[in-house]
Amino acid sequence: MRVLKSPEAVDAWLADAGWHPGRRCDDLAAAEVEIALESFRNDGGSLDAIEPALDFLREHAGLVAPRNASTDDRVEFNPRLMYVGAAEDVQDIADGLGKKVFPVAHDTYDGGTILIDEVGRCFYLHHTGGYFLGNDKYSALMSYSRGYPLADVEDYFV
Repeated sequence: MRVLKSPEAVDAWLADAGWHPGRRCDDLAAAEVEIALESFRNDGGSLDAIEPALDFLREHAGLVAPRNASTDDRVEFNPRLMYVGAAEDVQDIADGLGKKVFPVAHDTYDGGTILIDEVGRCFYLHHTGGYFLGNDKYSALMSYSRGYPLADVEDYFV
């Protein structure tokens, strides 16, 4: 994945995956949300769909964007649990933030999950811990493209 240094670069990366301004995929987003809710229940957790995540998914659900052109490493814009026990980890982040969170994307290489909270901030749940990505889609994806070091999610706990 090239380093995304501007909102225009983020838009171009997403456009290469099929996104365009005004894209709407409400039915796909609704189906993906139902899959995520069931998956969380099956993993022993519960989850509420929150408006910032729903808005994001209505525009981005189903996109698959490469992180590295030479591998199968990609970002899939679907809400998924990437490992058994992830529901508990997601809940721990929500509890610490004092805000509900919902998954909106994941990467296929590390199995990390991008989460959005009730105020639209983005976080990254990785097997090494939780991290803050940014206050909105653009800052989050620019931060994500740069990789580590990322701010620890606990710095944002209430």
